[in-house]
Amino acid sequence: ADPAAFAARFLRVTALAAELRLATTHTLEDSGLLATVLPAFTRDTGIRVRPLIAGTGQALKMAERGDADIVWSHSPSDEERFVAAGFGTRRTVVMTNAFVLLGPRADPAKIGGERDIVAAFNKVAATRARFVSRADASGTYRKEMALWREAGVRPGGGWYIAAGVGMAATLRIADERAAYVLSDEATYAAQKRRVDLVVVSGGDPRLANIYALVPVDPARVPGVDTAAAEAFVRWVTSGAGRAL
Repeated sequence: ADPAAFAARFLRVTALAAELRLATTHTLEDSGLLATVLPAFTRDTGIRVRPLIAGTGQALKMAERGDADIVWSHSPSDEERFVAAGFGTRRTVVMTNAFVLLGPRADPAKIGGERDIVAAFNKVAATRARFVSRADASGTYRKEMALWREAGVRPGGGWYIAAGVGMAATLRIADERAAYVLSDEATYAAQKRRVDLVVVSGGDPRLANIYALVPVDPARVPGVDTAAAEAFVRWVTSGAGRAL
């Protein structure tokens, strides 16, 4: 037998035995990104990936418990605290898109074309137009609450609807209720043919949506697959993974 061929085959079989536990967000699942990226990573490396879908806060909690090897999320302040507490080795920014404020075509709060997102949120509150919130520990909800705070508004009452579900499901609820909703633009792009919602405010720099990878630190959380996590970071941030 050819020793080099045997070694290559052995390494491939070893890699196939590995399973990367990826704690990640509804937006990456609902946008279709994971369905494109994860199979390609497995083909290139032989490492299977088990995605664990949750809001960013829940994803980080899973990692703290040792249920995940790496987190791919979009709440920079939460990720930085996770690393500072010793649970993550580092935070590597992978990509950005943006949040957008969506609403019904009738636009009862008359927001259409308003670039200032805080002014747009104030118009929703002033008119008590229906607004559907993720109302979970997601990065999208974190951003929404930061915008309400900047607007000086404590949302509540009959006009404010707490969904407590993922991004795609939240968009469907907003569509059914003819309500406004904060969404990441990728999930909206993937779902826009299924809902009759339009962008009423976008383009404000405060709507930047930054995604990062955070490998779990084995010194704090024993038993995590550091090698598989590091392979994923390298693949996503360079070469074929980055191009995809």
